[in-house]
Amino acid sequence: MSSSAQGLYSLATLIKRLEAITSRLEDVEDSRSAGHLKRQSTSTVTSAAVAETPSTPPPPPPPAIEVQSAVPRAVTVYDEIVIEGKLKPFLEINKAIAPPPLNEQVDLFAKVLATLRSVLHQAAACRNPDDKALAEILSPLQAGIEAVTRAKEAARKEREWFNHFTVIADGTAFVGWVTVQPKPGPYVKEIKESTAYYANRILKDFKEKDPRHAEWVRAFNGVLDGMKRYVMELHTTETIVDHHLQGIPVSEYKSSRSQLVSGPPPPPPPPQAGSTSSPAAPAGGVAAVFADLNCGADVTKVLRKVDKSEMTHKNPALRAGSVVPASAGAAAKKPVKPTKPQALMGKKPAKFALEGNKWIIEYQENESALEVANADITQVINLFACKNTTVIIKGKVNAVSLVNCTKTSVLVESVVSSVSVTKSPSFALQITGVAPTIQIDSTDSGQIYLSKQCLGVEITTAKCSAINVSLPVEGEEDGVFEEQAMPEMLKTVVQNGKLVTTIVEHAG
Repeated sequence: MSSSAQGLYSLATLIKRLEAITSRLEDVEDSRSAGHLKRQSTSTVTSAAVAETPSTPPPPPPPAIEVQSAVPRAVTVYDEIVIEGKLKPFLEINKAIAPPPLNEQVDLFAKVLATLRSVLHQAAACRNPDDKALAEILSPLQAGIEAVTRAKEAARKEREWFNHFTVIADGTAFVGWVTVQPKPGPYVKEIKESTAYYANRILKDFKEKDPRHAEWVRAFNGVLDGMKRYVMELHTTETIVDHHLQGIPVSEYKSSRSQLVSGPPPPPPPPQAGSTSSPAAPAGGVAAVFADLNCGADVTKVLRKVDKSEMTHKNPALRAGSVVPASAGAAAKKPVKPTKPQALMGKKPAKFALEGNKWIIEYQENESALEVANADITQVINLFACKNTTVIIKGKVNAVSLVNCTKTSVLVESVVSSVSVTKSPSFALQITGVAPTIQIDSTDSGQIYLSKQCLGVEITTAKCSAINVSLPVEGEEDGVFEEQAMPEMLKTVVQNGKLVTTIVEHAG
């Protein structure tokens, strides 16, 4: 083919391509004009309709729809036994006799029980939570117990009523049964027994003054008894969150409780006559690229600086693979293990004081030598909730009592009436003088040292084990003892219609 013919062929091809491009541009322009006319006509019709129709206020939103959810049986029984059956009578008698500070503390106590009701409702609706979620569920109970305790500490000037404040503060901890495994029922009984000391003081102090205080004590004990009955009926061998494999997650329960269920949203107000809206620019495509380029230097603001560890030209190891790993800092972080929920009962302040004729020694920990000096025959020594503590009592006292102590040692010279040990495992008791009676109840592991003058003592035990008595060795110097174990196995037979119990002796 000659050069002139080849040039004519190229020119013809170029003309055809230009015609095709011109045709496509004309089609695009026609489609844009048609769309613009359609939008303009629609806007005109809408404006005319708005001008003819008088403006009316938007209709009010429909009223909220109440959702009648079925109350779980655990909550209904709780309301029946605890709230309606026991708490309301106690609130009535308290309001009749109590001063304003005590009324405020009792109101806080009632709020704790209301919080427990919410916890029971949530536990019945949700599946088993993890430790973190359980800590969030129980945190309102912890805060409520602390508020009741603070009310007690703030009312120390109310000397006549301070025993009432103490009973409420110590008894509020009974809601902690929700964390006790495997049998939460006995825990409520233990809390009731821990309040018995101050409850008995109320009965004694107001026996002649006002009998209504005895009703107050009985009503408060009724709340604890009602809670124990509720726990024994519905949570005999499990807590509130055991075996809940069905239900919604805790997060969904919170969101559903926080939102009010209402009807459909109201329709939007009609557009104003003079308002015009421009169509939004299409996102993406070549137009979006040119729009970003027109921003100038601002287009680089969204870019982040590349770390040297992610640069392939500085790290030969990265060039071998096709994927750049995440930053080293993020990979080094280990997942945080969720913490277990803290105990509901916070650590209470230690106390060592003489109130009237009674020494009150409470919540002492790791004290090696607490000394009660110059005690007289009219004084009573009461130890409660002490741990790893040694108490030395100098002088002859009326009585000594240990309740809920752990690894507590007591050295006493002489006692007029008795020494009582209740629920105090691993205790140690030494009597250097005389004591007529030692009573031990619900205690495992204990050591008793008797002097030569105290060999006529009577020791009574109930529900105890591993109790040893060290007796002085005849003819030896002071301080030499021989340890003997108290019998634990008994044999009971029927003789002549009566039960006869003897100690089982092992031969050999």
